[in-house]
Amino acid sequence: MARAFPSGGYRSSGNVFGFSFPGGRGGETRRQPMREFDIAIVGAGPAGSATAIDLAQRGLSVVLIDRAIFPRDKLCGDFVNPINWPILDELDVSEEILTRPHTKVTGFRVTAASGREAFAALPAVRERVFGVGIRRFHLDEVLLRRAQRAGASVWEGAKVNGIEANASGWRVAFEHTNTPGSVHAKLLVGADGRNSVIVQRLGIPSAQQSARSASVGFEVQLKNVGMVGHNVEIHQFAGGYAGLLRLDADTLNLCLALRQAQLGKTPSFDNLRRDALDSNRFLQTLLRDAEPIGALRSVWPVYFSRRRYGGDGFLLVGDAAGVTEPVTGEGIFFALRSGQLAARTIAAAWPAGSLDAALVRQYQRACRENFAARLRLNSAIRFLVYRPQYFDAALRLMAGQRWVLDSLVKRVVCLAHPAYGA
Repeated sequence: MARAFPSGGYRSSGNVFGFSFPGGRGGETRRQPMREFDIAIVGAGPAGSATAIDLAQRGLSVVLIDRAIFPRDKLCGDFVNPINWPILDELDVSEEILTRPHTKVTGFRVTAASGREAFAALPAVRERVFGVGIRRFHLDEVLLRRAQRAGASVWEGAKVNGIEANASGWRVAFEHTNTPGSVHAKLLVGADGRNSVIVQRLGIPSAQQSARSASVGFEVQLKNVGMVGHNVEIHQFAGGYAGLLRLDADTLNLCLALRQAQLGKTPSFDNLRRDALDSNRFLQTLLRDAEPIGALRSVWPVYFSRRRYGGDGFLLVGDAAGVTEPVTGEGIFFALRSGQLAARTIAAAWPAGSLDAALVRQYQRACRENFAARLRLNSAIRFLVYRPQYFDAALRLMAGQRWVLDSLVKRVVCLAHPAYGA
């Protein structure tokens, strides 16, 4: 049975859920006052911020809660695919993104361990003939500050430690600067990534791991890398693949996925270069003099299948709903678009006063309509990249028939998504 939205407003003190919030004086241990909102969004990355921007612009009261203090970096390939320009325009952040440190990406290069390579130029999207290489340090802050300007409240450095459903919505408890606090909202959005606290607290079953999720992802920023130019590059090697992208004149982002079975006991950039990356002669040349600038970061699994998209009174967006292996560089698109679709589902639910099963199914259908073709293409490329013989054959075809790769890149960059609400 769907939970109805109660009427209510801002509440900053008094007795709420049995907790008393006194005024307090300096040095006292006290609870933060609880505030009431229409929507609580846990996770302020691209998916959460996109959801917040859309809902706040519709006049709903929104709170964004994130354990990090922004700006902060995030393990990512740092590529903003041109498919994102229409969404970034709708969110009114395109121009601000281009004021932050970035590189313009105009081409796609792919190589195989066999020595084959192919290249395609990126097609134009809304008159922009480029994607962007930009650190999540900058991208996520631009989106978060835009959500604030749209009217969303933001709690940074707030670690969620409790989720409670009740007759009037949700209570989200958190720890902020060593002080307990909480907010109350009529609806909840989980946007807190692959290791979602919302998913864990609500007891949503984790997806079964399979052979497809048997890869470990790594990311490191490098200096003294060979000529990459204005390309996003994918290099296949025995047991995995690597992506290279220039972030500025001196810095490149290296992301790679490697079969877990081929991983040594002490992963480091030098060990990964020696044991895996150097099996591709193009990578060997590019990375011969490379030096890490920061720490090597890792994540597992690289891929897992979709969880539920939502339930009674809540929706999941971005990686909280499921992780797609980023072999085609579309992770930011999936995050932003799922946030928009969730916001539009909530907007549709608001007049009726409940987010029922039919509306959750509508959100799920919208996600499938927007993502299904792209996910199928992603799966096909992922299948090939872990199978050197098949990948080499595909690359031989692309190198000999340029239209094949051009068509593939166009589908990744320009594949239209269906309209969904307004």
